[in-house]
Amino acid sequence: MTLKSLNREELRAILLRNWMTHDALWYGEVALKLGMAEASPMNLRVCRKLGTIECQRLMKTLEATPPKSFDEYRQRFEMLRNVFVPDFMHLEIEYRGKDAQVFHVLDCFAHRGMKKAGTIADYECGIFERIEGWFDAMGLKYTRTPDLSRCLKFKGKECTVTIQFHFH
Repeated sequence: MTLKSLNREELRAILLRNWMTHDALWYGEVALKLGMAEASPMNLRVCRKLGTIECQRLMKTLEATPPKSFDEYRQRFEMLRNVFVPDFMHLEIEYRGKDAQVFHVLDCFAHRGMKKAGTIADYECGIFERIEGWFDAMGLKYTRTPDLSRCLKFKGKECTVTIQFHFH
């Protein structure tokens, strides 16, 4: 038997999958021990902080400055997406005009996992908290719609989230 060498993309896929598995296991343990009423807000805070830290680290490594325009934002976002968003997160992103981004989450691993665990009714979306951590790290002003206090897919809706940026 011989060992296969991993290329960068295979290594990235394994690392992202392991990170998401760790996240799911941690969340499950916290929910089991403290209940969803405690676990969900904790998860939101952790996701937001993680997003801020990972964005700051990547921007520092690449010597990227905070975006001053929507075009610069798009470049920073795509850089972050290429590094941190796993392939199993099936979403489409649409850029509208010079200040809006629309996320269409087609198949959400978090929704699937929470549904399987039987905790979807109490789940609040940590995915967009993480992305909003990116916005925080870049110093962006924005408005997000709709309300994500409960999973949109759980409510029987399309998971479509619009970010309206306010560049001056």
